[in-house]
Amino acid sequence: PEADRPDPAARKAHRGPRQLPPASPAFTGRHGEVAVIQALMDAAGHPEAGEGGRSVVLAAIDGTGGVGKSTLAIHAAHQLADRFPDGQLYVDLYGATAGQSTLDPGEVLGRFLRALGVDGSNVPSDTDEASAQFRSLAAGRRLLVILDNAASVDQVRPLIPAGPGCAALVTSREMLTTLEGATHLHLDVLPQDQAVALLERVVGAERVRAEPAEAEEITRLCGWLPLALRIAGARLAARPAWPLRTLVTKLTDARGRLDELRFGDLAVRVSFQVSYEGFRLSRRSDDLDAVRAFRLLSVVHGHDVSLPVAAALLDLPADRTENALERLVDAQLLESRDSVRYHMHDLMRLFASEQAEQEEPEAERSAALERALSRYAATAQRAVTLLDPLRPWPQHPVEGPAVPLSGQAEAEGWLRDELPNLLAAVAQAAEPAQPEAIARLGLRLARALQWFLFPRAHAQDLQTVNELAIETARRLGDPESEAWGLDGLSAAYWLQHSYDEVRTTLESALEIWRELDHREGELRTACNLADALCELGLYEEAITVQERQLTLAREAGDLPAEVIGLGNLGRAHRGLGRPEDALTCFKESLEYARRTGNIHHEGFALYEIGITYMEQGRFPEGRAHMDQALPVWKRPGTYESWRGHTWSGLFPACMTLQIGPGPH
Repeated sequence: PEADRPDPAARKAHRGPRQLPPASPAFTGRHGEVAVIQALMDAAGHPEAGEGGRSVVLAAIDGTGGVGKSTLAIHAAHQLADRFPDGQLYVDLYGATAGQSTLDPGEVLGRFLRALGVDGSNVPSDTDEASAQFRSLAAGRRLLVILDNAASVDQVRPLIPAGPGCAALVTSREMLTTLEGATHLHLDVLPQDQAVALLERVVGAERVRAEPAEAEEITRLCGWLPLALRIAGARLAARPAWPLRTLVTKLTDARGRLDELRFGDLAVRVSFQVSYEGFRLSRRSDDLDAVRAFRLLSVVHGHDVSLPVAAALLDLPADRTENALERLVDAQLLESRDSVRYHMHDLMRLFASEQAEQEEPEAERSAALERALSRYAATAQRAVTLLDPLRPWPQHPVEGPAVPLSGQAEAEGWLRDELPNLLAAVAQAAEPAQPEAIARLGLRLARALQWFLFPRAHAQDLQTVNELAIETARRLGDPESEAWGLDGLSAAYWLQHSYDEVRTTLESALEIWRELDHREGELRTACNLADALCELGLYEEAITVQERQLTLAREAGDLPAEVIGLGNLGRAHRGLGRPEDALTCFKESLEYARRTGNIHHEGFALYEIGITYMEQGRFPEGRAHMDQALPVWKRPGTYESWRGHTWSGLFPACMTLQIGPGPH
């Protein structure tokens, strides 16, 4: 329509709109994202080079609240402004503003049309007509449109210009994947170096560089989230007498961290509240599931959560759980990089925890945690049983369904992937305020992890979980669990070659077993104690302990315990210079190991026989037994470090015989 087109004189007199807000002077990094946006805008600057007749260049930036979407879009727009001489239009659509209704597209179109010179009386009241008029005006012009904080695709579509020389930048917490023709950029938190650089921009480089460790700790406590970093920096800038360590101290308290991350009109909590309230006030059943999931996900500590564990946490079927979690991913309240595991930003988790404490009864939070830990413990027990099916464990399995695992490879993969979460679960269950049911799940999980951590030489993790188990057992007045924890702790000391600590710990465990008349525990701990005494060179003491253990094992008909005992007895004899007595013990141990089918014990016996022969200078016999031991340590679930020990043991034989070791 003619009314859409101002006359040439009017157009010449009317300078195009320049509506961009000021760019942030603290903008830092984002070089890759800026480069992508610039490359896209180059296409708008050369419409004749466009592909497939695309009429407008469109970029959609998404990310969680406070990650810096608007700051990036405005920064890029200022850099690109000279490429769009007919104007730059900007609007905040209020899709992320607390207490503010989102803008209606018709209202926005009215603003745009008036900015482009259309008289207010000629602006259509119908949104579709106004959108058509806007597209007509944009045709033949070079316009850049910034649609900030969009709530939905429906809000955005009428506001996109159609001219081949036009471009639009859209920011949203939602992933606007149905926005046709858009190139999508997902914005994550800042890398460590860029986070520190942002802090320098706000606080001052000299002040930040004077306390580099504290600066890095502030960025970590802020979760590398730009909004949180800006607030932290503003607080420091407003208090020039504060050393950075003062703010570190304030932020270290997790329960008060969100209170500390507010300054003036900026607050991390408010930024998160907008997205959360959208779910909480919804009447859709999947949104109600999602908002409950958001709260309860904060109940379980750990880096991320898998779908099966989340289903246990929520006490919902897997498909319904997945739908709820994916709704949170769409709203940037949750992250999922592989559609199997879900991660919540640290500050978002604190916010979710606040909501859970306000809206979920304590009994429900505790029940949810118990369900999740039960799934962890049951699956860990199942996994270690698959890895070592000959081990008689557990006597008291955790009730409830485990994550399905079909074999050793899946068991190994599950334990490896979940290990950070399993360690966090043990620590959480050991907290003094936890009820007994949760504390006991932590004890069972810690004991199951023993059989994964020790063969793989995870000494520090093994020490941590067993120290926590001992503390918990003592708090519960459970001497049996305390003794198992002491036995497990000795294994951690063993890996660290701290044999005096091994001895002290095992003697404490042995005392408990004898008080309880617990034969299984005594047999195991006595074997370990004899082994430690051998490492300390106390061979006579080792023989005394080991002979008592063998007597008990034979009385109980416990052949596996006898196999281990014979191996330890052989080591003590070898240490006293009695190789023939040692070989008698090792060969009997090997025979029994093969009878029971235990590949670990078979490998140990073969190794010890090989070492004993080589110490006698009988290198061919030693080499033959070492060659048999090597393949044992290649089997799934075996003690990987012993493969290295066996290779080392082979070296003297190979050098003496002037041959290379065979392929293994």
